[in-house]
Amino acid sequence: MVLDVNFVCTFSKIHRNLIIMKIKYILTLALSFYTIASAQTYKNVRAKQDGLSITVQYDMAGKLFRGDQVALTYSLDNGKTFSVITNADGDLGANVLPGKNNEINWLLIDKDFIIGKIINFRVVTIPEGMVYVDGGKYTRTSIDDKKKERTEHSLELNSFLMDATEVTQREYRHIMGKYASDYTGCMECPVENVSWFDAIAYANKVGKRLPTEAEWEYAARGGAYAKSQQTYSGSNKIDDVAWYLANTQSKQPVGKKNPNAIGIYDMSGNVWEWCADWYHDDYFQIADPENPQGPDYGTEKVVRGGSWFSNDVFCNVSRRYKLKPDYRDTNFGFRCVKDL
Repeated sequence: MVLDVNFVCTFSKIHRNLIIMKIKYILTLALSFYTIASAQTYKNVRAKQDGLSITVQYDMAGKLFRGDQVALTYSLDNGKTFSVITNADGDLGANVLPGKNNEINWLLIDKDFIIGKIINFRVVTIPEGMVYVDGGKYTRTSIDDKKKERTEHSLELNSFLMDATEVTQREYRHIMGKYASDYTGCMECPVENVSWFDAIAYANKVGKRLPTEAEWEYAARGGAYAKSQQTYSGSNKIDDVAWYLANTQSKQPVGKKNPNAIGIYDMSGNVWEWCADWYHDDYFQIADPENPQGPDYGTEKVVRGGSWFSNDVFCNVSRRYKLKPDYRDTNFGFRCVKDL
C-alpha cells in the first residue's frame, strides 16, 4: 500500500525559494533475526511544515522485535534510491511503541541540497544486527592485471540491508543446529569452515541472501558515505579495521575493530566472505551498470575481504578471489543482506 501526499514547503533561509515535497509512505514488512514474520505496518501517514521543520506523523501496528529500529529515509530521485535521515528525532530508533500519531521531526537547517527537489519519504524497520545501506552510484577503479592499465567502471545500486558483522558461530549454530568451525571456545567469532552452499542454506532460513559482489564492494567502501578511495574497509590504516596475518594468529570476535563509514565491521580481514556471484575475470567490464548480478553460470564463486590468515594485500576492498562453491576452510565465512 502506498500513500502519496503532495505539498509545497517554504524555506526562509533561501529567501522564499520553494521546495516541492512529495511524501511517499510504503507499507513495510520486517523480519525477525531468525524467522520470517510480518511485524510492522505503517498507515495514515501525513506530513506538515512549520517554518524550518517538517513533521511526519504515522500510525504503527505491530511491536518491534527486540533490537529492531524504526527509520525514516528519503529519496531525491523519485524513489530509485533512499538514504537514512540520521538527524531527525521523535518516534525513531528502538523502543518505538505501536499506536496512532507517532511523530518524527526533521529540521531543514543546512539542507540546501533539497532546494527545488521532489522528496519521497519512506518509513522502514531495520532488523537487529543489520545496517541500512543507502543506494547510489560508485566508480570502481582498478589496474588491469594483463594490460597494466587503469580502468574505471561506474555502477548504481538500490538501497539494501546488510549484516553489521559476519555471521557468528553462535548464530550459525542456533539456526543450523550444528557447529561449523575448526575452532572452539569463541561463539562470537565468525563462523568458518562453511561452503557457499552452507552459507546459502543459512541465508534462506533467516529470510536473507548473500550479497552480490557489487553490493559487497559498495558496502565495504562505505556506500554513499565512502571517503575517497580507502584501501581497506573504513581506513587506509589496516590495523584500525582488520584482523590479518600481521596482528593475529587466528580469527577474532566480530565487531572489535573500527567500523567503516556506515557502521559495518570486519569487511577487511577476520574471514573471507562468500558472495552470491559466479566469478568472471572481466566481471566489472561486462556487468550491468545497475544492480549487477554477476554471470549466469561459472565454476567458482566470488569471495572478498581477506582473512586473519591473509597478508594486507588480500584485505584490500578491491581485491577479488574465487573458490569452488563446495570448498570449506578455516578462514572462509559470510555475512547476509536483505532487500527492503
